[in-house]
Amino acid sequence: MQGSSAEERLSRYLARFASAGALAYLVLLTPQIASQFGRLQPWYTPLFAFAIFGPALCLSFASFRWSLQRIRALVTVMAGAYVAGQVLWIPAFEGPSLGLTESAWIAVFPGLISVTTAIAWSNRAIFAYLVFVASFGQVVNYYSRIDHGNVPLFSDIVFGIMFCGLFTVTVTLVVRTGRILDTTRLAAETQAATAAASAARSVERERFDALIHDDVMSTLLSASRSGNSSALTAQSAAALARLDRLRSGIASTEPVGPDSFLAFLRSALTEVDDHIVIDADTADASGDFTLPMDAVRALSASAAEALRNSVRHAGENAERLARVRVGADSVRIDIRDDGCGFDPGSVAPHRLGLAVSITGRMRQLPGGSADVASEAGRGTTVTLTYRHPVGAR
Repeated sequence: MQGSSAEERLSRYLARFASAGALAYLVLLTPQIASQFGRLQPWYTPLFAFAIFGPALCLSFASFRWSLQRIRALVTVMAGAYVAGQVLWIPAFEGPSLGLTESAWIAVFPGLISVTTAIAWSNRAIFAYLVFVASFGQVVNYYSRIDHGNVPLFSDIVFGIMFCGLFTVTVTLVVRTGRILDTTRLAAETQAATAAASAARSVERERFDALIHDDVMSTLLSASRSGNSSALTAQSAAALARLDRLRSGIASTEPVGPDSFLAFLRSALTEVDDHIVIDADTADASGDFTLPMDAVRALSASAAEALRNSVRHAGENAERLARVRVGADSVRIDIRDDGCGFDPGSVAPHRLGLAVSITGRMRQLPGGSADVASEAGRGTTVTLTYRHPVGAR
């Protein structure tokens, strides 16, 4: 399961790193764990070796398959097991005491566990945990070596905290950087979406101006040719209503039929490419089929952006086709080209053309979706789909 945010991707990589570190520690500490087995009560070693290293080794698998919430829960279980292992070492230790150069195996790797908590916890909780496990690990060693003399306990605690803290600070800064990148990207996407919406409104206003201009001109032409009539009265009233709506600044929210939708879409596409071939089919549309203006705007703007990307990146000799299918309760638009193509998975997160102007806009539309299919050397197809949400009609 690939994370969609920088913080999540970094957290998954960190989980794999921690799992690899746990495996290395397990291999290196196995002789030490075995040699200290007889100095502890029989239940201690199997219980905590499994409770600590089991979740740690599972992190590698979990980083590919599990949600980030479940990974964080697994990290919390591992961290809790490590604290319990340290605390229960003292009552479980039966001797003989460790030599001056020996360490309790449970006190060897507090840094690895502290670093791993950066996946799940706040900075304050991470460093509070680090101080505790690094300090208590030295207490465990002091207790276990007491018959053989010791170096000063306080200096060991300070060294342990400083040594583990270097790695923990580095990792927490990395995760924080990912969080900042996500916040920056969200702000950029919001700004881009606002700019795109403003541009779409400007284009729509221009289209409405043109439609109203046509209404006024056709009304005046009818008046000059046939004089006053009931048909002219109705036509004049419709033109005046549109003029009032435009003057008051109220955007149209009235649903439109297939022909009006195609007029909007054709206008949006030809503004980008005058030579675009549009293959439209409304044969399957029901007699009362209408589209809300939000859907008309989103579909037209997204299709125009897809075509604009094709014009920019597909190559000079690429041929383009817009295929539109209006069904009984749905619309599908395919913007195709036979240009150079690309790998959609390689698009950098900061490239907002696809994320905001196409997939993001369609995702925000109830009933809308977008799919981008492309392959290097084989062209690109952007598919926009809208289906009336249940209960919307």
